[in-house]
Amino acid sequence: MKRTRLSPEARQEHLLDCSAEIIVMESVSYFTMEGLAKYAGVSAPLIYNYFPNRIVLLQTLLKREYRRFSDRTFEAAKEANTFKDIVRISVKSNFEHYAPGSVLPMLITQPEIASIISDELARNARFSAAYLINKMAEHYQLDEDRARLIVQLSSGAAWSAAEWSSKGGLSRDDSIEIAVAYVLAGIEHLTSVDSDGLQRT
Repeated sequence: MKRTRLSPEARQEHLLDCSAEIIVMESVSYFTMEGLAKYAGVSAPLIYNYFPNRIVLLQTLLKREYRRFSDRTFEAAKEANTFKDIVRISVKSNFEHYAPGSVLPMLITQPEIASIISDELARNARFSAAYLINKMAEHYQLDEDRARLIVQLSSGAAWSAAEWSSKGGLSRDDSIEIAVAYVLAGIEHLTSVDSDGLQRT
């Protein structure tokens, strides 16, 4: 049977797909260009035609995966109708950074690789925080400082739940729902009392 010749764009995507599969199965540290060539059924020189070295390949893969992650999060945010929806999107995005079987968290924790998107990561983190602070202040009629502190506390809880879930026995969906309920309960309590711990009227 005659093999289909891939376009350069399709070939690059295929190599990135194969790279992601190898990393998920084995880890970033075991990933090599020679191993990729064997797994993808191509010659090593062909891979070097697309990527000059291992780091550039992994950085290209990270940029692709982070772009997909950002697009999914942005689209979900556009569909959010309630504050609970916004909290769920935020929690889910934290979980995706730790999702078992996902190449994104495996790449983003490697400084040499993640340096390619460090500015974008910082910019998106600032944007996300400002968005959450604004939505919380608006929803609960809070001043910015109080809303900022509650967002920080809630984000910490979501990150901790995501990290624990990646090692624990609960399903990802169950863990997300528990984290959402916990964060919302904490927010409801913190926004119902004043700075002296008295019930707000």
